Amino acid sequence: MKLKKTSGHVVHSPLSFIFQMVELGGSYIQKYDAMSQSFAPNRRLTPYVLQPQLIVSDPDGTLPTADYSSQLVNLVWTATFRTGDSTEQLLPNNDTYAVDNVTGRLTVYVNVPPAGVLSLAFRADFVDTRRGETHHMEWSRDLGCEAQTNLNASLDTGRWRGRMLLSPFKHWGQFSIPLQLHYGENVVPDAYARYQWQWWNATARAWVSDFSEQPWLVSGEQTKEIVLDQDFIQNVLLRCVATPYNNSQAAQTFVTRLKRWYGQYEEDVEFKTGKYVFHDTRMVVLEGKVTNRQGNIRNLSLYFDVELFFSIGNGGWESVGYGEEAIIRRNDLQDGSPRAGILCRELSAYRALADDSGKVLCMDDDKPLFAQFPTTSRETV
Repeated sequence: MKLKKTSGHVVHSPLSFIFQMVELGGSYIQKYDAMSQSFAPNRRLTPYVLQPQLIVSDPDGTLPTADYSSQLVNLVWTATFRTGDSTEQLLPNNDTYAVDNVTGRLTVYVNVPPAGVLSLAFRADFVDTRRGETHHMEWSRDLGCEAQTNLNASLDTGRWRGRMLLSPFKHWGQFSIPLQLHYGENVVPDAYARYQWQWWNATARAWVSDFSEQPWLVSGEQTKEIVLDQDFIQNVLLRCVATPYNNSQAAQTFVTRLKRWYGQYEEDVEFKTGKYVFHDTRMVVLEGKVTNRQGNIRNLSLYFDVELFFSIGNGGWESVGYGEEAIIRRNDLQDGSPRAGILCRELSAYRALADDSGKVLCMDDDKPLFAQFPTTSRETV
């Protein structure tokens, strides 16, 4: 007699899952001190560590309730860095992050600047072999950074503005232009900022950082306080670019024009003696003067090229001397009324002397020779 067969089914209740990401070290939020350019915590020293954890419980009791993280398959971690409109997929290495292929543990080394976000994403599968089902696990988190210092950078220029007129009558000598970089109300320490001064080369139409042939520079072209010499400044356009380290986008620029400026003045010539010529007049003495709002300017030859002229009656003008005073002797006097004139031209700042080929002339010790020259041409008298 043939055995009649039939089959039954083993019914397993659905498993219950508790999936979570356990923080084992570090923090998902960092603080950034803009002045010291430091992170807290610094993930290079204290990395952010995450461990996936999957707790499985079986209502039927077939499977013991336990952590089954080690049985996750198709495990994938991704890290995406976003700043503004830019997105970059990071690859695991010693500078970004690492994944333990056995435990699935993630260790994050990268520091996130205040303007950026690091998006972490995890996915993995758990296979229930009893029911032949695959369960998908997902998790994500954004890592950010809080700025402890106001990141609004500014450059304090003090009393210096975009245009400074340097009067030769108010001798500055060697003077400095001090600047200071700030983050909000906080001073950026010198160790965390770079200052680069430049001058405008009108011939090349470019900003130049090489000051080797500029006699008006004393020192400080790579510091926050440049030192200059007024005697050599005629018309100089200066710029300083102040940049916080590791934040070039916060660079601040200061531009100023320094110009030798005489202001308003009036020249005149007087007869010191001899305005009235008598038979016994032995000489005529002319005296040149220049006045401004402060009164008579002393030591005219320090600031002006002064030329004095003399004429008798309607005769032609004759140059009788340079400087503040000129003497006309009796034997040079003719019949007629004496007349005096003055030609006063501003002197430039000191400039290097050069020969016809443009080569700078030097003394025996190889130091360049400097001189002052009238800034305007001599008028025809």
